[in-house]
Amino acid sequence: MSHISISPPPVEARSSRSFRRTFGWTVAALLVLCGVFLALGYLQGPKLSSAQVDADAVVTSTDQTLRLFVNQSIAPVDSAAVSVEPAAEATASSDGDLVSVQFEQPLDYNTDYTVTVEGVVSPSGGPETTLSYSFTTGEPELYYLDRGVPNDEIIRTGMSSQERSVVFAGEGIQEFVPVGDVVAFATAAADRTGTLMLANPDTGVSEQVLLPEVGEVADLDATRSGALLGFTISSDDPGPIAAISHTLYTVDLDRGRDVVAVTGLDGEPMRVVGWQFVPGSTTIVAITTESTLVRVDTTTGLVVPLGGYFEFDRVSADGSRVVVNDTRGSAAVTLSDGTEVRLHPSRINGEQPFIGQTDADAAGNLVAKMVLVGESGASFSSILAFDDGDESRILYQTVDDKGAILDFRVSPNNQFVAVEVQPNVSEFDSDEYVMNPRPQSVTTYLVEIATGAVTRSMEGFEAVWR
Repeated sequence: MSHISISPPPVEARSSRSFRRTFGWTVAALLVLCGVFLALGYLQGPKLSSAQVDADAVVTSTDQTLRLFVNQSIAPVDSAAVSVEPAAEATASSDGDLVSVQFEQPLDYNTDYTVTVEGVVSPSGGPETTLSYSFTTGEPELYYLDRGVPNDEIIRTGMSSQERSVVFAGEGIQEFVPVGDVVAFATAAADRTGTLMLANPDTGVSEQVLLPEVGEVADLDATRSGALLGFTISSDDPGPIAAISHTLYTVDLDRGRDVVAVTGLDGEPMRVVGWQFVPGSTTIVAITTESTLVRVDTTTGLVVPLGGYFEFDRVSADGSRVVVNDTRGSAAVTLSDGTEVRLHPSRINGEQPFIGQTDADAAGNLVAKMVLVGESGASFSSILAFDDGDESRILYQTVDDKGAILDFRVSPNNQFVAVEVQPNVSEFDSDEYVMNPRPQSVTTYLVEIATGAVTRSMEGFEAVWR
């Protein structure tokens, strides 16, 4: 009998088969786990993974976007699925795992918003889910001028804070405007010859801008973004009506200190009755000394005439319209196409008011100075009112009608209005400045347009949101 000897497989072969079995079971287990997670994801539906929104930009301009990132691709989402609380108009679109919610108007300052998107589903179906995201909006800084002795002060403060910081202090500040990282301001000598100064609040350094001609410096304005500054200069001999002889200039402080004249339809430096930057842009709107309303693209130099008017009031806070005057009264002109709407204020408590300075937005709402005349015609009340086209309601009225509303400025998001008030007109207390004289006692009140509530007051004037 022969004996057959069977040798065990080599150790290497046994290890290889064991590795393959272990690897196979591991892969199988991972596939099962992936299937489980995929099934769970399918059963649970899409989820919000992150979001992006500029809380400061969303209160200053239109068409700001909230981006919602989902943990998987989703079926198309439309605007009907989106809701915003507090209520705000918004549209929506989606692409892959991104939902974009675009706000049609600036949102309110320092407000908690919640955006909800319903009916979100995977492209292959499955359960619908709701995406929800909350954020708090920012609020801009507020600048104003407080004239006094020994120095005038340009003040920076917050909307909801009583804290104030002095940006610049000096003598004889006629007017000012924040622009980029600096504050521009004009001063004037006794003969009205002006200077244009720039002050940096962070470094404390100030400088004088070299001007192309000697004369009165006035009508300062600046773009909200970037550093484009505009102003007018009137020559030493401007003619019999100095107010309508100003030449319009701009300087881009991001590119240096070169002062450039704005040219008109004839290619010559433009002389204007009044002007302003369109909020949120570098476009200029002006009325020339030839009584032509024009829109000027400062990038291309294109000048577009919009009609004939002789008095400039203001561009609306939302940048849609400009209020002007002619022999027939006040009109709001749409800046995109020159369409004109005549302004006739609605009644207040059954009385027909007379309209003055006005801010007219794209929806046709008016914030305006109005005058109510008593039944006898011997008394009148000066008020600031909001008019929605159906009726007017009083936003601000001085105590016992003893004071006067001097001017007002609507905030960029149309939420507040800054009202400049002289408390008592029976006392003549002019500061006797060469240009832009004001009463020595001027208080600016912040009034919420929706409610008429006064939220704070400041001793000064010329409030600017930045």
